Amino acid sequence: MDYNALIQNRKSARQFTDKKVGDAVCTELEAYYRDSCQRLVPGISTELWIFGDNTRQALEGAAGYNEFLVGAPQYLVLLSEKAELAYENAGFMMEDLVLKLEDMGLGSCWLTFTDSKAVKEALGIDSPLEVAAIAAFGYPQKARKRMRINILSMSNVDISAKRHYFDPKRPVSDMVFLNAWGQTQGVDEHIGFYDDMLWEAFYAASLSPSYLNRQAYGFVISGGQVMLVSRPDEYNTEIDGKLSLGVVMLHFAAAASAWAGKVTWKLGSDAKQIALPEGYSVVASCAL
Repeated sequence: MDYNALIQNRKSARQFTDKKVGDAVCTELEAYYRDSCQRLVPGISTELWIFGDNTRQALEGAAGYNEFLVGAPQYLVLLSEKAELAYENAGFMMEDLVLKLEDMGLGSCWLTFTDSKAVKEALGIDSPLEVAAIAAFGYPQKARKRMRINILSMSNVDISAKRHYFDPKRPVSDMVFLNAWGQTQGVDEHIGFYDDMLWEAFYAASLSPSYLNRQAYGFVISGGQVMLVSRPDEYNTEIDGKLSLGVVMLHFAAAASAWAGKVTWKLGSDAKQIALPEGYSVVASCAL
């Protein structure tokens, strides 16, 4: 797959046509999950379940997007064992599946949930694993012009008309720092621009979907490494925050790997050297 193109072209779908997703599509997705889907922590056990007709009615009240359940012909449900980094791994994997759907000409939308047991009971899932990520998918309807809301804070809400389902995202300049959090001097010279590998990897990261477009993370370049930093956010649940971290790691690694070969994240790192504010933490790092 051409990850850079898929990341840049994908828009989250909120409405779908009635066109049925064929069995061959689901078979291809299952094969991709089994044989090719990227994993952040390969040792964590997971299962992929695909649901079709009547799933929307079953999921009402158990899942949605900001309490709104997107109606779709099909739904992906990724299960995971309980483990450290389970949700980060699930976000990494599900976003790879979402980009596979885009590559197959299908639209998708991440859904939120808070209670794994409620989702499993609603869908009749018989598994010892827990629900870790959910996405709706199908053939998207053509987007009409509609209002989009970018929630910066409860007192700073930007509302604008968008013709596409394009979610506002933070620019690279607002999320990448050099040697210490908040230090922007020298960043442009270090990462280059447009066709440079580092800039493209950070640009792909800036396009990562997250709950309410909050993108509660950033990067610090220091000592020959890129460090992913999680920042506190009052609007993110723990699950949504961790899933978002997995998504952004997939975007960065996939884009960088197109230039530099296989790029992998080392989970955890020493945060003392980059002077993080209180409550911030280093999630992972990778070598430049």
